[in-house]
Amino acid sequence: MTMFLRRNAGDLLMLLALALRVAAVQLHPVSRSLFADMSNYRNIADDILRGYWEPGHFLPAIGYSLIVAAIKLLVGNWALGVGFYHVVLSTATVWLVWKAAERGFGPRVGLLSLFVAAVHVPWIVLTTVNLSETTFTFQMALLVWAGLEVVERPTVGWSALWGLIWVSGFWVKGTHAFLGPLFLLAILAWRRWSREAIVKVALPISAVVGAGLILHGVLTYRTIGVFRMSSLAGGLNFIEGKCPSKRNTDPTGSTWLSPIYAQLDMTSAKLWDRPFTDSGYYMREGLKCIQRDPSVLLMSVENVPFLFTGNFLWPATQLSIRPYVRLYELVFGPWLVTGLAMWAAMRRPWRREQHADAIAWALPVIALSLCVYVFKSEIRFRVPFDVWLIPLAISGWLQAAKPCKPYPG
Repeated sequence: MTMFLRRNAGDLLMLLALALRVAAVQLHPVSRSLFADMSNYRNIADDILRGYWEPGHFLPAIGYSLIVAAIKLLVGNWALGVGFYHVVLSTATVWLVWKAAERGFGPRVGLLSLFVAAVHVPWIVLTTVNLSETTFTFQMALLVWAGLEVVERPTVGWSALWGLIWVSGFWVKGTHAFLGPLFLLAILAWRRWSREAIVKVALPISAVVGAGLILHGVLTYRTIGVFRMSSLAGGLNFIEGKCPSKRNTDPTGSTWLSPIYAQLDMTSAKLWDRPFTDSGYYMREGLKCIQRDPSVLLMSVENVPFLFTGNFLWPATQLSIRPYVRLYELVFGPWLVTGLAMWAAMRRPWRREQHADAIAWALPVIALSLCVYVFKSEIRFRVPFDVWLIPLAISGWLQAAKPCKPYPG
């Protein structure tokens, strides 16, 4: 029996991952929680199918609404279709994390990463709601594997695929925005701006990403008459993070209060004179807030720890299982941070041969930290990046647990 479990541990854990996600969607169907963003994605999908477009459709990234619209075309019970789609993608994410961790750190880290990914509560909870996180997490898992390929044996094909995954993720969520330029700069610096790095990595990634962003601009121009290469939420996110007002209302009556500020009881309100879709206006207003109070640049550093603690996963906070999710996060966040710290500490002093690991695994952590520093933060922003963080943390814990070698002599 023990030999059977050892030989089939990976397959059994994958079966567990699938079973947990199927059970979650059965116990809490997608149709049960259609409020806030979950309802908005559905409404935008309905408008798309009717051929009606407005600027507000692009306030969130448009990609997930297009996916929901496609599911509505294919399946009569769209909520059931979204649930099935999420189960498949979330299970595939677990498999990708397993294989990437095994490739990056060895079979032991791979198997432990598989176990954590299989039972990871945020991923399971998010399969049950109509949000973009499950799709985005799967895209980030694909990006882990493509990143390993580009770092270890770069080819034009893998670089182009990395760019395609990155830009498709930008259509769906966008919290990985800083990862693209940082990844390119890190590769070029590591390869010392060699011709090979430029031709095989920089040019294919840049071409594919550029094409994807232009395609987004074409879509916005044809539908709302404005050429925009990204969603319109950037300005709103910026003022939320840099201005005192957290409950913001625009002239159309739309009100926005991020879950983290509601949890922290930061509810100072302001009525703005421009719609939230005017992203440029809100970016300028955010800069004015920084000019009035430059200390906000220092205070924004606290956004990084908010990725791990100090708030709880939304929309799980609105569900009946919220006490269990909160308990999980209270344990998982510190466990994750400690493992990451030990992973970094065990690699000091950094050497050139470790640069590949840093680019493939640690750079996404830096990119996410930079994103939440510039804009705003909450645990939900971290969850898709757990595809990198879980293997890193497990690797750190295992290395710290190794017995120290006796000092010679």
